[in-house]
Order: sequence, then C-alpha cells, then structure tokens
Amino acid sequence: MASSPREKLNKAPISEVLLMLLSHLRAALADAGLALSGDANRELAGALASGDPHPSREALITHLTALVDGSLNALQAGRDLDFAAALGAEASALGAWETTAEYLELANKKAELETRIVTGSALLVAAGRDEYARYLWDVIAHDAGAMDVDAMVAGRVLQHIDAAGPAPPSKA
Repeated sequence: MASSPREKLNKAPISEVLLMLLSHLRAALADAGLALSGDANRELAGALASGDPHPSREALITHLTALVDGSLNALQAGRDLDFAAALGAEASALGAWETTAEYLELANKKAELETRIVTGSALLVAAGRDEYARYLWDVIAHDAGAMDVDAMVAGRVLQHIDAAGPAPPSKA
C-alpha cells in the first residue's frame, strides 16, 4: 500500500522539507537579492534543520521577513482581514471583478500570497523566529484536518522545532 502524502512528509528528513520550501521561494529570494545555488540551498536547509550557523542565515531571515510581511500587507491592503480571516475569504475580498478572468486573477493572487506567507513563515520559524508560528497555526486551524499541503508542511515544521508552544485556543 502506498504511503499517504502526510506519511511521506512526516518520514522525510526535516532538512529535505526545508530544502523544498527554500526551492519554492528561490526566485522570490533571488529577486530580493539573495540568490543561492542548489548546493547552497541544501547546505542552508541542513543548517536550519540542525540549528547550526550558516553564512546566509541572517540574510535569509531579513529577506523572508520582508517577503512575508509584504505578502501580509498585500493581502490585507484596504481590507479588514487578518491572515486567518483571509484564509476563509473569497478571492473577491481582494477586489472587484467583472469577468471570470478577473476573478481567477484575484484567486491566483490570493493563493500565491497565502502560500508565500505559510512557506516563508515555516522557514522563519525553522530559523528561530517563533513569532511567525501564528501563521502556521492559522493555516492548520483553517485546514481543519483536510490535509492541505500548506497545513501539513506547517505542522511538520512546528513538530520539528517544538518551540512554538501549544496550539492557540480554538475560536468558539
């Protein structure tokens, strides 16, 4: 019987999970001024996983903080939505649309911003920036057991670092 995606993710070395996240953000990080080769990404992922120092660690934190905070601002700009509320909001909450193409563009933008927030936050948490764990908890709570990839990755990173503390209380 084949392993489920969740089982595969949980069995993968955390360095491989972090490498996958770094690879996903590679272009955005390069655009921001942090261009790393495949080998450098692998070394950085290994250092993050083990808690060891790495020459690019501080630059990564700086660029990821700007990326996540910028994505949060873009998602929330002109709206009364925090990240948790945005996860459950329709794409039309990002702006007006008249055609299906415009709606799909909004939906793609919303999904991209949410993925950048989760991916960047997971890497920041792995790098010791526990204040970004709240976004991982938000995506897990929103997922409600559906096992979305973002939620599975968030859970895996939180499991690894075990420094984010208990899950926040559920909203009743």
